[in-house]
Amino acid sequence: MVDAIREHFPAEVKYTEPEGGMFLRVALPEYLSAKEVFSRAIERKAAFVPGDPFYVNRTNVNTLRLNYSSVDAETIRTGIKILGDVLRECSMKRSSLSERR
Repeated sequence: MVDAIREHFPAEVKYTEPEGGMFLRVALPEYLSAKEVFSRAIERKAAFVPGDPFYVNRTNVNTLRLNYSSVDAETIRTGIKILGDVLRECSMKRSSLSERR
C-alpha cells in the first residue's frame, strides 16, 4: 500500500508507515476535506474511513484511515490509484476556485 501511495498520491499528502495493526493513517492538506474525497471516491467504488470520528475534538477532519489487512494487493493498488486521482481532482478544483478570486 505504501508503494502505491508514493506512486499515486500528491506529494503534499502525508501518511504513516505502519509497523503493525490494520490501518494506515493519511493526513490531507488542510484545504482538502476528507468528506468530499470520500464522496467522490465512493462514486468510483473506492472506500476508506474518514478520520474525524476517531478524534474527540474533531480537529482532524482532513484525515483518512486505510485498511490493508484483508484486501489483496491488486485491489489495494487499484483503490489507491482511484484515491490519488480523486485527490488530484479535488486539489485542481480548489486551485481553479482560488484563481477566480
